[in-house]
Amino acid sequence: MHRTHSTLPALSACMLIPAVSNSIFIVCFPLWVLPWVHDFAVPRSTVMSGFGLGNLVMAFASPLVGRALERIPVRLTVILGGCALAGGFFAAAGAHAFWQIVVLYASVMALGAAFTGVLVGQSIAVGILPHKAGLISGAVNLSLSAGGAILPAVLTGRVAALGWRPSLVICGALVILTIVPAGFLLKGYGGGHAPEGGSDESSAHDPSTLTMGALVRTFGFWVPFLVSTPVMFIVGTVLGNSLNIASDSGIAVETGGYLLPAIALGGALGSLGVGWLADRVDYRLIFGAITAAVAAALLALFADHLTVWPMALAFAVTGFAAAGIFPLLGVIIVRGFGAQAFGRIMGMVMPVLVIANAGAPILAAWIRDRLGSYRLAFAYCTVFIVVCGLAVAVMRIATREPKHQPTEHAR
Repeated sequence: MHRTHSTLPALSACMLIPAVSNSIFIVCFPLWVLPWVHDFAVPRSTVMSGFGLGNLVMAFASPLVGRALERIPVRLTVILGGCALAGGFFAAAGAHAFWQIVVLYASVMALGAAFTGVLVGQSIAVGILPHKAGLISGAVNLSLSAGGAILPAVLTGRVAALGWRPSLVICGALVILTIVPAGFLLKGYGGGHAPEGGSDESSAHDPSTLTMGALVRTFGFWVPFLVSTPVMFIVGTVLGNSLNIASDSGIAVETGGYLLPAIALGGALGSLGVGWLADRVDYRLIFGAITAAVAAALLALFADHLTVWPMALAFAVTGFAAAGIFPLLGVIIVRGFGAQAFGRIMGMVMPVLVIANAGAPILAAWIRDRLGSYRLAFAYCTVFIVVCGLAVAVMRIATREPKHQPTEHAR
């Protein structure tokens, strides 16, 4: 189908919008912790509980976001979401009590972040280029890392120089100046536009014709869960306790901090490397390789006194898997259900991933406190991913040829 307009601006918006939203809502949150502890005289645990609550609300709003992508033009939802996120920052800047910030962060701002987050960016991007779902999903994922590196660096000096209230105003202004204008570039995308030339077979896979019960009974529906849940559980276990794991191996805390760039480097390679491969190779082979690599990394962590470089490699493999699993999910969903279904299915997967990722480090830390070692945590993580890897290996979802998502400009 010939497009009468370039898709490059829309693809750019798909990367810019979640990069700004994720960075400002999640990555920059630690910048406000100590100022809020000081000004409101609340414990750090209270501040972080607000952070956790906001992220849970955002995650559990994902199914709503997925359904909205099918029914409402994405331009409208992104602009409204951006305004909600910005309005929350403006209101929080004038808060007189910490509970007011928590209420804003876990309601208006969380919903705004959900409707301008990575689910929206990936859903529209894979709809534009479904035949490159893996690579484009990886690019969107990589943009999150770029935003997470740039915006905190920009805002750190502002917080120190101006204080947290003006800094929150700056955050709100950044959202208005970036996300809202970028939303206008998404005109004609989303809103339940059906694939061009849909056949009876493709209509059967159209998310608008499948109820929740029908999706759950679909064999391929469970593959994304089997692929992503063990990886995110392991990521939470290892990365959430990374410095403690390093310390148990005799690596000093100040040295262990240098292991974190290995995670970021692995994530960058995973985003684009797995994305590129997933467009060309059977997803079962890719997940099999990820399973083997992650299992090997976990087994390496069993060593009593692992040195810095082997541990950096184990962490890099975990970061690679963490970032690579999302472009792989993009390909699995697009090939199995079509690009139109991405938002809805991914919206149902996201809450499970958040629970797995958030609960895993707590369970591992509890085991470390009781047994004095993380070995049991490494053991059950290894079994978890190997079992899921074997299950995925014997599964083959019915695939369909991806088609471009038409827009109102092309109709």
